[in-house]
Order: sequence, then structure tokens, then C-alpha cells
Amino acid sequence: MAKIHPTAVVCDGAILDDSVEVGPLCYIGPNVKIGAGTKLIAQCNIDGYTTLGKNNTLHPFASLGGPAQDHSVVPGEPTYLNVGDDNTFFQSCTIHTGAQPGSATTIGNHCMFMNSSHVAHNCTVGNNVIYVTCSMTAGHCIVMDNAILSGCVAIHQFCRVGRFVMVSGGSVYSKDIPPFMIGWGRNMGPRSYNRVGLSRNGFSAEEQSAIKQVFKIFYRGGLAPRAALEKIKAELPMIPVVQEFVEFCESSKRGVIGAGDND
Repeated sequence: MAKIHPTAVVCDGAILDDSVEVGPLCYIGPNVKIGAGTKLIAQCNIDGYTTLGKNNTLHPFASLGGPAQDHSVVPGEPTYLNVGDDNTFFQSCTIHTGAQPGSATTIGNHCMFMNSSHVAHNCTVGNNVIYVTCSMTAGHCIVMDNAILSGCVAIHQFCRVGRFVMVSGGSVYSKDIPPFMIGWGRNMGPRSYNRVGLSRNGFSAEEQSAIKQVFKIFYRGGLAPRAALEKIKAELPMIPVVQEFVEFCESSKRGVIGAGDND
């Protein structure tokens, strides 16, 4: 049987694994499911149609599964939040369910959401993602694996943040940030690729060299984005990391950050 503090409120209908720990003054709504090993330290709120996987940790005042802050919400219609395993939610972070009926917000595995960070409705967050203090993504954003949003970063709705992107503190983006780059400023093009992040995560010398060449052509070559992509495809070996960069840019709906952008 789950270990539940006598001051916690667990509504009828909630499903908790026997190994779940619920600390003092927590609230768990009637449509919540919580997997094995998950721990709510104290004063946490989990509501909505929210499913948490295994070994997640919620610190005081974390709030998961609240309704979307969006006019498209239909009162009484189910919307969802699906959370994977081994995530940490620090003080006062907020993650909302989807907005439209039947839609969902999705969080992967091994992510960290520091204090006062925010994930809005219908976002998709991959694995090993870090939201640093007060960073936030608006509705329908996609944040891919191993991305880091530094403190006070704001990402506009419907934007994408590529794999292994590092966004510098205080940055604001309303365009997509391609994989392996370092974003900084307000829609500014990157000053560099994420060399340290790639090295730390085991990218080969060939992969790092290719990404460096991609950066030089796309951001330092003086070409329009379409021409730069054609040059990359013509001159570089299309190993997976190069192909990933090209496909990300070619599939962008909002446009990707470009060299010298400051829109």
C-alpha cells in the first residue's frame, strides 16, 4: 500500500503503485495514475488526467496536470499529461495538460524541471532535457532530447528546440533552433555549435567535425538558408547528424534561426 501522509488528500479514483510516497499536504486528483517509486515530498499538486511513470520526484509546490491556460479548453472534456520515468520536478514548476479535448502534453524520461519552470499545454519534451530556473515553453512546443534551456529562457508557441541544443540564459525565441547549436539573445543566430555538450555525450570525432562544418556553412558562409542547405548536402558526407540538421531545417514551419537574425 502506498505510503500517504495523513494530511495529504488522495481522491477516490486515483491509482497509486504500492511503493509511491505522498508527503504532507499533497493533493492528488481522481484521474491521476502514479507509477512505482515516485515520491511527492510535500505540498505537491497533481490533477487532471495525469499519468506519471516510475521513480519521479516532486518537490514542494510542484503542480502537474493543471488545465491549459488557453481559450480552446472545453470544461469537462478530458485532456492529458503523460510523464515518463526518472524525472525531477523542483519547487513551483508547472506543467499543464493539453488544451483541445483528447489532446496531451508529453514528458519523456530523465528530465529535470528546476524551480518556477513552466511547460504549457500540448508540448512534447524528450529525454534528458533540462529546464533551468524560470525557463518556459509556450503551447505546442517540441523540445528534443538532451536540450538545455538555461535560466529565464522563453520559447514561443509552436517552436522546436533541436537535440543537444543549449539556449543561453535570458534568451527569447520565436523561431526553431536547429540541433547541436547554442542559442543566445532574441532570435539571434548561434555563435557556435554545442562543442562541449557533444564531447561530453560521446559524439565521435567524425560527427563533431561534420557538425562544425555544418555550422560554418549554414551560419558563417554568407548564404541564404536554402542555398546553405544545398551546399551542405553537396559537400558534406550525409552521416546521421548532418542529415538530422538538414531535415530539421527543411521541415521547419516557423523558420529556423539564421546568421545574424535579430527579428
